[in-house]
Amino acid sequence: MKIADRLTTLPPYLFARIEQKIEELKEKKVDVISLGIGDPDLPTPPHIVQKLIEQANNPENHRYPSSAGMMAFRRAVADWYQRRFQVEL
Repeated sequence: MKIADRLTTLPPYLFARIEQKIEELKEKKVDVISLGIGDPDLPTPPHIVQKLIEQANNPENHRYPSSAGMMAFRRAVADWYQRRFQVEL
């Protein structure tokens, strides 16, 4: 498959380059602390993993949501923004 010419002018993906640099440093035995795209350095707490498993096994979660989303979730997000940033959504 031929790649569109306009794509060849795009710069390299920044985070791919950062990951490459980190790997190069690790090969040189440099202890790198990545402040990249939010990779956690601690494992996910077991109770969160368990809840994800439960919800992934729930057939109600095997469908696409409405294009409007879940109203309860939208309300919770709006409430959080109001409390946190005093912004009304």
